[in-house]
Amino acid sequence: MQEKLPNQSNKLLSIVIVSFNTLNITRECLKRVREHGKNIDIETYVVDNDSKDGSAEMIEEEFPEVILIRSNKNLGFAGGNNLALRKCIGRYILLLNSDAYISQNVLESTMFFMNDHPETGILGVKLTNEDGSMQPSARILPTPFQKFITMSGIASVFKKSKILSIDYTWWDHSKPKNVGWVPGAYFLIRKEVTERIGFLDERYFLYFEEIDFCLQTQRAGWKVTFFPDASVVHLGGQSSITTKKQITNKGKQLINLRIKNEFRYYRKNFTLGKVLNAAFVEVFLKSVVWIKNFIIRKADSELKKEEAAIIIGLIFSTLKNDRFGKETIP
Repeated sequence: MQEKLPNQSNKLLSIVIVSFNTLNITRECLKRVREHGKNIDIETYVVDNDSKDGSAEMIEEEFPEVILIRSNKNLGFAGGNNLALRKCIGRYILLLNSDAYISQNVLESTMFFMNDHPETGILGVKLTNEDGSMQPSARILPTPFQKFITMSGIASVFKKSKILSIDYTWWDHSKPKNVGWVPGAYFLIRKEVTERIGFLDERYFLYFEEIDFCLQTQRAGWKVTFFPDASVVHLGGQSSITTKKQITNKGKQLINLRIKNEFRYYRKNFTLGKVLNAAFVEVFLKSVVWIKNFIIRKADSELKKEEAAIIIGLIFSTLKNDRFGKETIP
């Protein structure tokens, strides 16, 4: 691991970006940071998760002001961010996705809000697609019940219901609101939070790391707040788990990670009963999908049956082979 060290002086804002084979996207992200952060006392870290596309070399050549940390392996979102979080000296710390593009006054307005609202420990903003349409930006902490109404389609039918909808679809997102969690694309943290609760849990290689961190922040007495007066373009582009013909190996790995980390989140923060409830909900609903597509044959029925069977198998395998005892929880 190689790195350039920052000057040991106080900063207003530390920005942390994790890069993994996203050379051109990371370049554009850093251009926006340079342009819209030039009047702010900031330090910018990029943790390169062993990219093979020349990302690290591009950063060294084109952005000499950036503190580059090279990891010799892919540490994931939590592990990558933590390499920089341990070094940040800013009053506020911004975890910024490499595919999230800030615009004018975003940094200033979000820090002003944090300064005026000391009860807020984490702040998220309005995330949009390139066409300006809004992405889910204010989210409810997951529960087995939320999982059921989502997977069953109930939530999509009752979008205006506070009980039977998810992610505040009943709300117009026009005012700041304390929420369950905010996505990690733009994740502004008060430094005191990391001093109190520590950093991201590195056992979440992918999925649930920011959810867990938001929960720990709330349990420590701070609020997690959605701030609508700033917007960030987020490209997204999470890999699909299926193709038209089969579920890819990468898709299976993503499903497996999602299941393991969901169960880890429930076992760490609640009880084994929550793990079993979440598993039952998904096994039950995927079984319904399998039976439906066995009876009613359509062009994609075999694919849906295969996907359902794989997910059910991964759930039982995780329950059998992973340890969820309290001794595994720090």
